[in-house]
Amino acid sequence: MAAVFVSEEKIVKKELGNLLELQDIDLRIRKLDEEIAEGHTDLEEKQKAIDARREEAVDLAERLEVVEKEKRDVENDFEEELIRLKDRQSKLMNVQTNREYQSLLKEIETTKVENKRREEEILRYTEIAEAMAAKIAELNNTSDAEEGLLAEEKSKVEALATELEAKKADIDKARSQKVGKVDKAVYKRYEQLRDRRNGVAIVGVTDGVCQGCFMNIPAQQFNEVLRGDQLHTCPTCQRMMYHRPAEEEE
Repeated sequence: MAAVFVSEEKIVKKELGNLLELQDIDLRIRKLDEEIAEGHTDLEEKQKAIDARREEAVDLAERLEVVEKEKRDVENDFEEELIRLKDRQSKLMNVQTNREYQSLLKEIETTKVENKRREEEILRYTEIAEAMAAKIAELNNTSDAEEGLLAEEKSKVEALATELEAKKADIDKARSQKVGKVDKAVYKRYEQLRDRRNGVAIVGVTDGVCQGCFMNIPAQQFNEVLRGDQLHTCPTCQRMMYHRPAEEEE
């Protein structure tokens, strides 16, 4: 139930004090790491959004090439049929029979109808291509503007990260000094708990309730925690415990 590392009350109180100060240092370091990571994560998310927009523009440009090719194909067909139409119209003046005349008239009419359809199709392709080109320009212009802003933001984030790293370096020195004051076995246990319990290895016990998991501890163990001559661990969350009066919670 209880993990006893030292037994004298004064030593225990000193050990608890060192552990709490160490944990406070570690939590400050953790907060700095989170601030640094948060800045970089935000930059990465914004860069991903820009990259996605760039990729969308590239995909759209590839589709635009297809549309323009299809338009050229229709334009070529239109020009070829226009030549045939003029040829048939010239032949119309030289036909010898009414049958040939009617046949040419039908071909001419069919060609005119088909070329009218082609003109409409060319217009449709033109409108689609213009809309796609405008969208590509919009995507690229937006990306260019956002990359400019992102470059400025990167400079600010890097400057802040440098400042936070400097603070962290100072705190790391204090941590090394504090670690040297903690019993090695206790420190090993502290590190294990810190890894497993979201950075919090030692917590207060108030009115018999562990403030780490908010579960009641046995009355006998709570009395032992009150005596303060041993280091105890919570039977539920395994964190190391110290007595924390209710007024401190408030």
